[in-house]
Amino acid sequence: MKQSIRIASGQGFWGDLQTAPIGQVRDGPVDYMMMDYLAEVTMSILQKQKMKDPNLGYAKDLVPLLEVILPDIVKKNIKVITTGEV
Repeated sequence: MKQSIRIASGQGFWGDLQTAPIGQVRDGPVDYMMMDYLAEVTMSILQKQKMKDPNLGYAKDLVPLLEVILPDIVKKNIKVITTGEV
């Protein structure tokens, strides 16, 4: 049994630093990466997008971000927890 777990957090709201999860996954000891795409300001922006175009209304930056860090996530066996759509 582990004595502790290490949780990194990134993408806490719309406009959050895009490179934060990359640096955390690549440079730090991380067991879990938490990315929250349901902050209040984010939800209001996504809703406005969806009202203009029903095909929108989701966090479009999650998939490109995961494409960048996926090899590191797999190599380090990091669990990803997110409220975004993939």
